[in-house]
Amino acid sequence: MHRALFTFLAVCWAASVGWAADGPTIKFPSPDGRFALRITPPSGNEPANPKVELIEKGSGKMMVDLGEAYPSHLVDTVLVWSANSKWMAYGTRGDKQGEASVYFWNGAAFEEVTLPEELPNPHIQFGKGAGENVKNYGGAVKPVRWLKSGELEMSSDLMMLSRVNSKSYTGVVTFTLAFDKQHHASVHKVGKTKTTVDE
Repeated sequence: MHRALFTFLAVCWAASVGWAADGPTIKFPSPDGRFALRITPPSGNEPANPKVELIEKGSGKMMVDLGEAYPSHLVDTVLVWSANSKWMAYGTRGDKQGEASVYFWNGAAFEEVTLPEELPNPHIQFGKGAGENVKNYGGAVKPVRWLKSGELEMSSDLMMLSRVNSKSYTGVVTFTLAFDKQHHASVHKVGKTKTTVDE
């Protein structure tokens, strides 16, 4: 009974995140068609995280080991490319946290770009008194798209539960990262936080 239930839940989870349960999924090809993301689901019946790699499509060669994706039905794994296929930004997240990274193609390999230690966080607008006692439900930064200017647009979200009125507040802010000739990243433009409230 328990084994059948586990199998059913595992199949539903794989379907919900769009990954094949019987083999790797190839997603997010580069504009030039050379590279793509390969997501390999765990093998066997033991719970584990999907493995994520940037590969060369033609040969299947791994170019970057991106580690593991979060094993959650709320997972959001994404890769965005610059128009010239020389820059890529990767993000994966679960329900409470996430990771993001940026890479540059130097002609022979992808080099990881160090991101600023402090990236913008949303400034959630609480109702009167609602922000005095809150529980942090987490958040994450994820890449959105590369702009024609060469900057990377990203978003940062954060969810808080107010113990005062039992409402959840989610703040989202978008910002851009700029890269100099040495590929150093810096925060450029930061938008205004958009706050939504759920009962």
